[in-house]
Amino acid sequence: MTESVMELERVSMVQGPYDYPHMYEICEGVLYDRQYFFYLENGILCLRHVKKLEQSYHTHLYLDGESGGLQLAEGVQGEVMQVVTEIIERLRGKDGLTFLFDELLWLHGGGPIELKLFNKKDEVTSSGRQLATK
Repeated sequence: MTESVMELERVSMVQGPYDYPHMYEICEGVLYDRQYFFYLENGILCLRHVKKLEQSYHTHLYLDGESGGLQLAEGVQGEVMQVVTEIIERLRGKDGLTFLFDELLWLHGGGPIELKLFNKKDEVTSSGRQLATK
């Protein structure tokens, strides 16, 4: 798949402030779907939600969003655009259950992951089937 079909774009993201109000970090990476920023940091492929900086002279600058971010893979070698393209193609080929069983269930180093698969509006029967969404 090509970058244009996948809507990948090279951009930069600003994170911070850190210890002092003037301390920021900027990193380069790949934007997907105008809001998801992939970047490599010391061989770790990371994903964060970002927001576009609305200034006409900063056309490719995004701010770290509200998410905590994810570490998708470690020991990654290669150019970030190529790596992100391969990851997206691989994930697009999986359904939700396969992803849960193959990836999330086998994470190491911690307790259970707390997913929010039902929102507060969902009603579920004792057999687990969804009855209604208010």
